[in-house]
Amino acid sequence: MVDSPFSNARRSVGGAQPVNRPGFWADLGRRAINVLPGSGGEPPLRYRHHSATTLYVGGNRLLVRLKMGDCDLAFFLQADDRLITPWFALTGNYEVSPTRYFYNRISSDSHCVDVGANFGYFTCLMAKLCPQGKVVGIEADASNAALVNDNILLNTLQDNASVVHAAASTATGETLTLYRRPFRSGNTSVTSMGRDFTDRMGEPPEEPFTVPTLRVDDLLDQMQGRIDFLKIDVEGAEPLAVRGAAQAIAINPQLQLIMEWSPGQIRLAGFDIAAFLAELTGYGLTPWRIAGPWMRALSIDDVANLPYNAGLIWRRS
Repeated sequence: MVDSPFSNARRSVGGAQPVNRPGFWADLGRRAINVLPGSGGEPPLRYRHHSATTLYVGGNRLLVRLKMGDCDLAFFLQADDRLITPWFALTGNYEVSPTRYFYNRISSDSHCVDVGANFGYFTCLMAKLCPQGKVVGIEADASNAALVNDNILLNTLQDNASVVHAAASTATGETLTLYRRPFRSGNTSVTSMGRDFTDRMGEPPEEPFTVPTLRVDDLLDQMQGRIDFLKIDVEGAEPLAVRGAAQAIAINPQLQLIMEWSPGQIRLAGFDIAAFLAELTGYGLTPWRIAGPWMRALSIDDVANLPYNAGLIWRRS
């Protein structure tokens, strides 16, 4: 194994020891890594490029085998998807910054919730990294929820991972109307973009559907009251999901919220950005940004002026 100044970089939750990933550093020693200065005391995060093998298996499904470090995963994806499938199938890369963060931080016994699971990439990655832990994915789109379930089974992760077909919101048992774009199911939203928009994109009209709602807080019993990592990516409805997780955030001081930051979508969904940021800080959470292999602390003004980020980290200092 190649010695590295980053060999102890992978941190853990709840005092558990960092996970040793055999062979990772021997491979990384043959690759270049960019290290940014000024981390504010955070050690750099280990990471390496993915590799992927793709096979069409019929029924509008691609099968993609992904290797990342010592993680060997496979995923079914919708073959006609124009948003995620093309580059994921070609490169194996998907939301690199959040992937890097989870790979380095999740411990073998972590408890994780994946809100907006899509095809189950993060649900399965989390479950692979925490074999003695628990993972629940929440996905509102029925076809995507079926993919998540199939991908959990494909990777034999059913002992510690499951999926719920629902929309994360402020109450359980109600219904919410969402709008699905047929070739971009990852953009399903509480906001309709309208026929003019889909015509300009050369897409069929959106498909409205209703789905039952679920509070993240209502998962606490099956998670034994503990959530270490809460990932939220719901195309502008993040305030609803966060409000439905208020108890989980309050009783879990170690909880780390990893959230897509898309202020344009949040505004289109009818939420005020300043009020939402005040809610997040009211929980005692502070924002961090993944910058290459480093973590960088942000101010609230920084976040308010940030146009987009695939995965801001919110955690107690």
